[in-house]
Amino acid sequence: MIGAREDDDAAVWKADRGAVVATVDSMVEGIDFRLEWPGLTFRLLGRRLMSVNLSDLAAMGADPGHALISLCLPGSLALRDVTDLYRGISERARQYGCTVAGGDLSGTDGPMVLTAALYGTLPTGRRPLRRSGARAGWALGVTGVLGRAAAGLGLLLAGKSPRTAAERRWVRSQYDPSPRVGAGQTLAESGIRVGGDISDGLYREIERIAGPAGLGATIEADQMPLDRDLRRDRDHAWAGGLMESEDYELVCAAPRAVLDAAQRRLWRTERLTLTIIGTLTPEKGIRIRVDGRLVSIPSLGAGYDHFR
Repeated sequence: MIGAREDDDAAVWKADRGAVVATVDSMVEGIDFRLEWPGLTFRLLGRRLMSVNLSDLAAMGADPGHALISLCLPGSLALRDVTDLYRGISERARQYGCTVAGGDLSGTDGPMVLTAALYGTLPTGRRPLRRSGARAGWALGVTGVLGRAAAGLGLLLAGKSPRTAAERRWVRSQYDPSPRVGAGQTLAESGIRVGGDISDGLYREIERIAGPAGLGATIEADQMPLDRDLRRDRDHAWAGGLMESEDYELVCAAPRAVLDAAQRRLWRTERLTLTIIGTLTPEKGIRIRVDGRLVSIPSLGAGYDHFR
C-alpha cells in the first residue's frame, strides 16, 4: 500500500514493522556539476550524490537503510577517479548508517550521470513529514543557515574561484551539503507533521506546503537565518535566501508551541537551530515583511526548475 502523495519527497509503503520510504535522484554532468569547477573532486561528487538523496529521507523523517547506485561513466575515466567517487559514496553512507547494497554501471559517450536510490524506514509510531495538512495560523520554521550554497554556485557559474573565508564556506556548502537526517527524525518525533527539504528553494517549498491547503504565508525578512557575510555584504540578501535553491535544510509548519518545543529538542540533540521565520495565512500568496512593509513575491522564477 502506497502511503505518500505524488508531491511528497519520497514514496512510502507499509512493511511488517513501520513503513518503507524510498527516493531516487540523479546528478548530470554539465547540469548539476562541472568537472572544471575549482576544488571539485570525485570524492566530493560521491558525497554529494548520497547527500541529495539522504535529504529526501530527512524530509520525511525517515531512518536511512540501503542504497542502490547507478553510474553512467565514460570509458576514458581514470580508475582512481572511479575509486574516489565510490569512496565519497561510502563515506557519506556510513556516516548515516546506510548500506550500499548494490547498483549498476554503464558506459556512456555523453555526460556522466550519477544516480542513487535510497530506502529508509519509519519505525512504528513515527509518522512521516508531509507537505499536506497545513493550517492557517501555524508558524513556519527552517533549520540551519540559508543562502550559502546558492552563493557558492553563483561564484562557480561566474567562473570565479573562492578567495575569502566566506566564499570558501559558500562553495563548500555547494560541494558537500549536510543532509538533515537527525533533524527530520527529531521534528517528526516532536509531533510535527508538515515539512520538507528546501533543495529547490525555500519559497518553492513554502508554496508546496501552503498551496494544497489554499493558504498563503507571511515571511519576516529580519528573522531569516541568513549567512552572516551575505547579510552584511549584500543588499536584500533575504531575497537570495528565500528565492534561490541549493540549501539542503528543512522547513516545517506547526502550531507555535509545537515548533518551540521542537526548537529546544533539536538544539539539545543535534546542536542545530530551528528558526521561526513566518506564519501561514488564510490569504493566498506569499508575502515578506521588509522594514515593516509587506511585499508580495510572485512565484515566477523562484527556486530550482529542472527544465529552466
